[in-house]
Amino acid sequence: MGTATIMQSCFNGGELSPLMNARVDQTHYGSGCSVLLNMFVHPHGPASRRPGFRFAGECLYRDRAARLVPFAFSVEQSYALEFSDGSMRVWKDGGLVTDGDGVPVAIETPWQEADLAGLKFCQSADVLYMASPGHAPRKVCRYAHADWRLEDIEFGAGVVRPENLAAAPVGTIGERTYSYVVTAVNRDTLEESLPTSPVEVVAASTLNVEDRVELNWDELEGDYEYRIYKCWNDSESYGGVGTAVVGTWTDRGVTPDFDDGPPEIRNPFTNEASYPSVVQFFQQRLCFAASQVKPQTVWTSQSGNYQNLNVSNPLRADDAITATIAADRVNAIRWMLPAKALLIGTEGGEWLMAGADGEALTPMSVSFQRQTVRGVADIMPIVIGSTVLFVQRCGRVVREFRYNLEVDGYDAGDLTVLAEHLTRGSRIREWAYQQSPHSIVWCVLEDGSMAAFTYEREHKVVGWHRHETEGAFESVCCIPGVEGDEVWCIVRRMVQGETVRYVERLAPFFDGDDPCIAYFVDCGLSYSGEPRSEFSGLDHLEGCTVSILADGWVHPSRVVEGGGVTLERAAGQVHVGLPYVSELSPMQPELQAQDGTAQGRTKRIGRAWIRMHNSLGLKVGASAERLRELVFRVGSDPLGQAVPLFSGDKVVEFDAGYAPEAGMLIRQDVPLPMTILAIIIQLEVGER
Repeated sequence: MGTATIMQSCFNGGELSPLMNARVDQTHYGSGCSVLLNMFVHPHGPASRRPGFRFAGECLYRDRAARLVPFAFSVEQSYALEFSDGSMRVWKDGGLVTDGDGVPVAIETPWQEADLAGLKFCQSADVLYMASPGHAPRKVCRYAHADWRLEDIEFGAGVVRPENLAAAPVGTIGERTYSYVVTAVNRDTLEESLPTSPVEVVAASTLNVEDRVELNWDELEGDYEYRIYKCWNDSESYGGVGTAVVGTWTDRGVTPDFDDGPPEIRNPFTNEASYPSVVQFFQQRLCFAASQVKPQTVWTSQSGNYQNLNVSNPLRADDAITATIAADRVNAIRWMLPAKALLIGTEGGEWLMAGADGEALTPMSVSFQRQTVRGVADIMPIVIGSTVLFVQRCGRVVREFRYNLEVDGYDAGDLTVLAEHLTRGSRIREWAYQQSPHSIVWCVLEDGSMAAFTYEREHKVVGWHRHETEGAFESVCCIPGVEGDEVWCIVRRMVQGETVRYVERLAPFFDGDDPCIAYFVDCGLSYSGEPRSEFSGLDHLEGCTVSILADGWVHPSRVVEGGGVTLERAAGQVHVGLPYVSELSPMQPELQAQDGTAQGRTKRIGRAWIRMHNSLGLKVGASAERLRELVFRVGSDPLGQAVPLFSGDKVVEFDAGYAPEAGMLIRQDVPLPMTILAIIIQLEVGER
């Protein structure tokens, strides 16, 4: 029989798969946990309880799914857009955006409930471009805080063509026919209009100063210049012959430059089968991809002119581009992402689209290079620093798409390999990245649970954790906020036997020493003001048993009746909502003795020290049936006040017997904070 003291001071390995229970040789074993429920790990090691979700409001439809889409103009002007069956509403600052009459802002959309999962989007300032299979591309435009509009995308030149072009011969009238067209060019954007209708004129066979053709047209209002093109043979091709800043120009025999032709109208999206399903920006171009009839084709706009798909004859460097991936199989494009090259995820592999030989992307210089052959799910990727994360085709694996100097290309490492159990039975439906304050990726699974992982590439941290609530998570998005990124969710719950869908926002992560401001309930509301004992406004939780924190005290649970609850005594800071349980269980302890490992020997934990930071109310034991509540109140604490949060070590005596496994469980089931810095155990190990 031997005794040893073992310390686990880091938990950022996250929750590890049961298949890792014997991998004591693996680096992450010593920093991992067998259970990490409703907890998250800090990049530097501690594990803390996740904050609760605040109730924001009810979804437009109770009986139909909805989806949240982020809209971020700036840190101060960011919104969560709720897309539901044929409608869109706007959320900000914990509630719905309303007009001057207090009516929630809502606009009609063509996307039905079945279309929501396939929506793709990208944003430029106040415009959100949307693509969906079987629907024409559209854009959501914000004109003001309460003025939102859904608009069709009118593909074509944003500059109108000049009107009333006329041509007149001067001097000798010969037998040669000349044809002219004129375009207008916006001097600010350099966008060129479509040409006018051709005007023919019969003039001298050879034009000169005396024998010439004079053109005139109506000038446009604004800062424009005009380009003149001429055709003088049977080829019907036009070449550039000059420019003008006014509505007149004289041809004195300029030879057309057929390498400079006028634009030609082009719109490849004319019917349901040709509508693209993916949209993204790259190198000042708006890019579309993957129609039903051309699933491997990419279409881009002109450079700098997002809605202009026109091309010239011959092509110019800034013309729109059409390019198709040449692969051994037809694998539809699922997403695109801008980087040094345009990253393209298809069902069969991951590609780069860029200009050939390092050149800029142009119609004459397009190159596709396949990087990996993992295949992607129909979920938009996430960018974290210089790394791209994507969900593999199966929907259960998260991969890290990043440049590898050794192979001079991209590879796609598996980030779920150590926690494959979290997605084994349910695929990832949606995900969102919360950069601040803790760099966490939140993944909504099809079974309604949430799997998340803390990610810090430079510190080699990939720590997974599970999250559950009384209901099912259905959608998630993240938008920037002044105090940190905000996580918004749609949660399906059961209230009085009926299905309801609520929009909820994750509360800020707890960072303080005042238990009164600790918010650890779900679907809840808070009150701060004059002390009172009766609280209303809880109609969304009618009939539910709620957890209550009143002035830092854990109040006995109540059932919401008549949309409210009554407390035993008045309180000025109250949080009311659904309870949830947070649990942490470390991996089986490992001890390297002179005669080998402790694995397989009978052992027991005799005593444990739990080192915590600003925590209160937790229970510790060898298993769920042997939990002991830690005592935090001491004689010096003033009576009639909430127990202050505790930082330091608490000692727990274990009453478990000897067994091949020596487990430990830390649980928090009351609405109070918990941060575990380290676990120190006194392990008694038997002989072999």
